[in-house]
Amino acid sequence: MGTVLTDRQIVAAASEHRLVNIVSAPGSGKTTIAAERVGYLRHARVDRQRGVLALSFTRSAVGELRQRIIGRWGSRAGALPSLITTFDDLHVRALHHLLRKRMLKWPGGLVELEVLDTYQGVKGYRWLLAGSYRRHAALDASGLVTSKSTRIGKPQSGIGSAADHRAVLEAGRVSHEDVRHILLEALALDGVKDELKSWLAASFSAMVIDEVYDADRLDLSVACLAAEEGLDVTLVGDPWQALYEWRGATPEKVALVLDAFPFAAYEQPESFRFTGDQMPGLASALRDGQGVQVPTTTSGLVDVAIGRHWARLWTVGDNVLPLAFRTVQNATDAMLNLLLDEVTKANLGRPSFGKQAAYTVLRVDPEMAEQTKQEFLLPVLSTLREGADAHDVLELLRTVALEVGAGRRPSRLGEANERERAADIDRLRTRLGRDALIPGLTVHQAKGCEWDRVGVALTAAEEGILSQGLRPLEQEHCVLYVALTRARRYCGALRPSDQLGV
Repeated sequence: MGTVLTDRQIVAAASEHRLVNIVSAPGSGKTTIAAERVGYLRHARVDRQRGVLALSFTRSAVGELRQRIIGRWGSRAGALPSLITTFDDLHVRALHHLLRKRMLKWPGGLVELEVLDTYQGVKGYRWLLAGSYRRHAALDASGLVTSKSTRIGKPQSGIGSAADHRAVLEAGRVSHEDVRHILLEALALDGVKDELKSWLAASFSAMVIDEVYDADRLDLSVACLAAEEGLDVTLVGDPWQALYEWRGATPEKVALVLDAFPFAAYEQPESFRFTGDQMPGLASALRDGQGVQVPTTTSGLVDVAIGRHWARLWTVGDNVLPLAFRTVQNATDAMLNLLLDEVTKANLGRPSFGKQAAYTVLRVDPEMAEQTKQEFLLPVLSTLREGADAHDVLELLRTVALEVGAGRRPSRLGEANERERAADIDRLRTRLGRDALIPGLTVHQAKGCEWDRVGVALTAAEEGILSQGLRPLEQEHCVLYVALTRARRYCGALRPSDQLGV
């Protein structure tokens, strides 16, 4: 039996308006409505030579959307002339089109490129400190792709050498991030916008964007081009769940798009997620901007712990196993992350968060390290279980870095940082051998997921914000809203253990 739609869902999915904005609350069937809209546009509004372009932002989200569309409308709905894909893939197609049209020029005259998720593994790709310069692709006045540097304000991975970056570009290789840099600059060149409009309209009569509040400036520019060219454009998302920091999203600019075109709005306030005595009322109060107080709970009574930052998640219960200690900042942090990875995989079936950054900092090959690191890290965990001093374990971990493939032994940190990393090891020790560990996730990792019972690690400041009522499109307010609406039945506030007297 197929999904039974509500009247609101039917009206939104079958809207006769060309420009549609569907605002979906958590658990309201957002992806279901998006799939219905795709099918409606394909059968009722689109000519047979052109299809529907359905877009989202991650491969997993696109996979779910594709499954819903094909399950509802059949395999042909996912085949050309229609296309279900990520914005990253669409941008690559657009870049290749502009290269073939000679509106942009690649070094050596190339028109087909190898596109990489990141430059990890490429010569020159390394951990860059704050204040250093990071290379990215740019365009000169003639539309030729070049290498440019920008000073960075916080540590991050990237290519710092101009020669290394030029070499990878000249070899016809480019990261998705650099594709975005190129296209953003290309939009300012004469004729590029008109060419992209014609290119979109030649293949598609409609565009459906799922999770539109995750869109960045380039994504929204593409949506505007489609709307200007006369395509049916449907936006699906929720301003309450806009997390600004994710992939450079600019959710406040969605309002500018909605104001610039006559979008018809369809609200989907009914949620199928929330049940029980607490969650329906709590979710409604949050969305109405009412002040709320979240009851205190303990980590033993919830299925997951969610928090704004990793550090706080380590304090709310010894049965909580966060997926990271912190953002990887140095080689010692990288080895701590890999050690944690062995524990999270064994107990939660999940990798540690930031493992790829750890490999980049250590400058080791991820595939080779994955095959060998367990052999060297499991003895470290055994030493930890046996009660070895945390500082000694930290030194052992640095020695093991050479066995994992690092070119040199990680250096000792300053005294305060050494104490902090030793404390990390002691926190991990308390979780070894425990039964029924639950994951600790940041809000960004928890977005899109749901559990029966959720504990949220709230600070006093966050509780103050909740007591005054939340507002959409304010970053901290959206973070709190997403955190508190992951629960189906119950949501409670987790306190640091020393505040609970345990």
